[in-house]
Amino acid sequence: MANTTNFGWETPDDTDLVKDGAAAIRTLAGAIDTSLVDLKGGTTNQVLAKNSNTDMDFKWVADAAGMTNPMTTTGDTIYSSSGSTPARLAIGSTGNVLTVAGGVPTWAAPAGGGKVLQVVQGTTTTSANINTTTLTDTNLTATITPTLNTSKILVIFSQSYYNSKSSNACAFGIVLKRDSTTILDLAGVNKNRFTLAATGATATVDQGVATATYLDAPATTSALTYKTQAAVEVVSGTDFYCQLSNSPSTIILLEIGA
Repeated sequence: MANTTNFGWETPDDTDLVKDGAAAIRTLAGAIDTSLVDLKGGTTNQVLAKNSNTDMDFKWVADAAGMTNPMTTTGDTIYSSSGSTPARLAIGSTGNVLTVAGGVPTWAAPAGGGKVLQVVQGTTTTSANINTTTLTDTNLTATITPTLNTSKILVIFSQSYYNSKSSNACAFGIVLKRDSTTILDLAGVNKNRFTLAATGATATVDQGVATATYLDAPATTSALTYKTQAAVEVVSGTDFYCQLSNSPSTIILLEIGA
């Protein structure tokens, strides 16, 4: 049995296994050496790896060299080539998209073929009284910035109008402009593409919506403003409005990828 001293711990007596301290230590060391024998030895640059699922079963192996980085330029990408070898995919050009060709990734220009890239709509109910033979803004306008200089802009507009005359027949015309350039002429030389006919001094009123569609090819990535303008053929006896009584007019711009 162990004896208790005033120091607060138990001390072994001669009948305990540790009565031969040196032998006990040698026995313990032998047991530790047997269980951890695989941890001994090894050579320079080796690393320790598990040899099996058995506890304390390890082995020394050569340190893996790791992957050699093939990238050389900012924006490069690594992909697995044949045999899982790391390979470099060089950065693509501006606007390219990542696709697959021959089983490996590659950069390519985006596919065209009439894809709608963005849509912009402009609407106005602001009245414009246009009793002049000079083309004048109707207040209908919208601005778009193409993402590609190869894109086309499909313009669709619906222009509300009110046209009245008190005596002679009256005509009016509308044009579509890109910035300051006329790209669609629905006015004609005499502004008479839309005619309000009458007989003698009979007062006549025509109210409706003029619509048109035009595919533009601006070849730019700068902001573009599309708008309509209108004019009348004869000022005398004419009363012409766009958006009279807050009737809405609308213009839609669609960027179409070429």
